[in-house]
Amino acid sequence: METIDSILDKRIKICQPSEGYRFNADSVILSKFVDGEKHFNNILDIGAGSGVIAVLINYLYNYDNIDAVEISSQMYECLLKTLDINKLDNVIKPFNMDLKQFKPSKPYDMIISNPPYRKSHTGRQCIIDEKNRARFSDNLNLNDILKFSRSYLKNKGLFYFCYEADMAVEAFYYCRKYGIEPKRVRFLHPDIDKPARQIFLECRKEGGIELRVEKPLFQKINGVESREYKNIFTNEES
Repeated sequence: METIDSILDKRIKICQPSEGYRFNADSVILSKFVDGEKHFNNILDIGAGSGVIAVLINYLYNYDNIDAVEISSQMYECLLKTLDINKLDNVIKPFNMDLKQFKPSKPYDMIISNPPYRKSHTGRQCIIDEKNRARFSDNLNLNDILKFSRSYLKNKGLFYFCYEADMAVEAFYYCRKYGIEPKRVRFLHPDIDKPARQIFLECRKEGGIELRVEKPLFQKINGVESREYKNIFTNEES
């Protein structure tokens, strides 16, 4: 069973499994974190799921020529339906395969991913395999994604991703290991007095070591949803 859900604008429709992995706030925030003033000729969405990030960056920034790789057959079927509903079959090209087997014929000047974070033994397992695949990094991890990006991201190309804040050291380590330097970071806090929950990163292949730390994003301020956070999901300016 599947559902068709609207996001940001009623014109954007995302097909998702009614049970299993469904896109969350991370993907929307990550899409809005992209520097839309930059032009990209070739873009890759790794772990595209139902297509939410690929569709959003097309909608928000008019990016076209996007490849979307998704290993799950169930999510891939949703991805195909998402592209059909939004009439994006000629803009976003889907691939149903393991990233480790994906050998593109062209380099990318932007790669984006909302990767699995943790090993399966570090969190509660879900009875639905698709949720486990999306949550846990046993099959695909940040090291795999950055290793791939090292080979297929153009020099000075950008890599966007989000990660759990308490694993930020790991994120920075793997980025620097493959010469994809963090250039911009933003921390998401559940409330103004709470520690960061997630980080959103823009990295550049063969970039310098300077890093810009942006002002934090607060989901709530003293228990009340912040205007900035709310506007991310209503497509309004802060």
